[in-house]
Parts: sequence; structure tokens; C-alpha cells
Amino acid sequence: MFRSKVAVFVLGGLLGVAAGAAGMLIAFPFLFSPPAANDAAPKPVDAAVPAMISFKLDETTPGRDPVHWANGSGAIIRTAQGAVLRLNGDFEAGPGPNFWVYLNTRAVGEEKDFNADAGRVKIAPLKSFKGAQNFMLPEGLDPAKYHTVTIWCESFGAYIGSGVLKKS
Repeated sequence: MFRSKVAVFVLGGLLGVAAGAAGMLIAFPFLFSPPAANDAAPKPVDAAVPAMISFKLDETTPGRDPVHWANGSGAIIRTAQGAVLRLNGDFEAGPGPNFWVYLNTRAVGEEKDFNADAGRVKIAPLKSFKGAQNFMLPEGLDPAKYHTVTIWCESFGAYIGSGVLKKS
């Protein structure tokens, strides 16, 4: 009788720790969100043509849901230091762990599209779930060869949002 009570107590403790850890992984980004980003707009090489390529995150893709979403606009801007992917001040995403910015060679509207793109390039982690953010593109990367900007959750392999690149 004593052994079964100890076993139940230990099992309950282990399940409680596991549930608490899982709950914190999910709750942490909501409870401790980073402040809104406010990166200054990069200075383009040619002030007459500031954005090489622009995009708007699509609010109608099938991969979006009330938890996994991102809205806003941005551009890829040629600067003296190289190409910069910029999320404008209107950017906002639902909080979550480990969000990254990618460039994809094909249209992405949900997880299966993202996973099918072998040519995707991982750019950088999001700095915040809100606000203007700049990300230097890897040296030698030609943005014209890419179709879509995607926000992706690395921790859960979840689609957050994407926007088609449009040449200016």
C-alpha cells in the first residue's frame, strides 16, 4: 500500500513538472514579450529608388490561425553595406518561441509549402513581435532569386506568415 502511494506521488510529480515546463514554453512569449523594435530605416544606395523589392504579409493564407499570424509590410533595400531585409513599423506577429525570418524560392502559405522549399534561406531571428526591424542578408545572396519572405516558428515547425516579393 505504501509503495503504491509513493509511486502515485512520484508519477504525479513527474507529470506536474512536465506539464509546467510545457506550459511555460507556450506562456513565456506572452508573459515576457520583448519591447517593440524601432530600427531606423536603412539608407539606400540610390535615394531615388529606396526599395529594391517590397512585400506585404498576406492576411488570407490558409496557414494562418488565431495563434499563428503576422501582419505588416517590408522591403529589401540595397545599401552601401549590402542588402537589408526590413520589416516596417506596421509589422506585428502573435507571440511565440523562436520565430525566424526566411527567404523562400516559392510561394509559401502553410507548413507543407515551407517544408517543400529546399532552396529556402534562413536569415535571422525576429527581434520583437512588433515594430520596425532590419536584417542584413548574407553576402552574395541575390534577393531577385527569391519569391517570398516567411516568418517561421522553429520550435514547433509552424507557419506564422508570408509575403510575396514584388520588384519595384
